[in-house]
Amino acid sequence: MKIRLTGLPAEVDTAAARIADVVTVLETSRPYPRRGTSALVSLYLDATLDAPAEGASPAHDTPDAR
Repeated sequence: MKIRLTGLPAEVDTAAARIADVVTVLETSRPYPRRGTSALVSLYLDATLDAPAEGASPAHDTPDAR
């Protein structure tokens, strides 16, 4: 799964750390400055869902009614 975070540098750092509490982050890019004179950056995460988050009900297919 690819995740793009865009915001102020401190915001994307905090968000990336919080996301890492929920999913397994495989790779994190460096912060890329947005175009122009923007103070915003973009940070890219490659992540995977290894297991459901604590307290979440597991996703499952509804069985066919036969």
